[in-house]
Amino acid sequence: MNYSSEPTYSVLETIHFSAWVIKEWKIAFVFSERQLAEIKKLSRLSNWYEDPVEADTYIERLSICFHSVEEVYSTLGILPQVGDRLFNGETGMIVQDRSFDGNLKTITFTLSV
Repeated sequence: MNYSSEPTYSVLETIHFSAWVIKEWKIAFVFSERQLAEIKKLSRLSNWYEDPVEADTYIERLSICFHSVEEVYSTLGILPQVGDRLFNGETGMIVQDRSFDGNLKTITFTLSV
């Protein structure tokens, strides 16, 4: 897991920024296999997982997803559940899974289309 404030440019890794914190818990995101297949289709490079254009696009979406998580928590007092849609209505990503690591104080959301 990369916990630096610099973006991770591989969409295969767990992505986290130092500002993505709720109540002392780090929020991280990882893409599902289905989402990775979509990214692969959109990429014009053979090494699609390192395509900076697609990585930047999806990392930007993750920033919006984090703000969705933040809004849900501040409004309802709970974190998004499996099946909830983050981002913006019909163009958003769905929480496919979420896991908690108490040692690292990290909550990881797996996102799908």
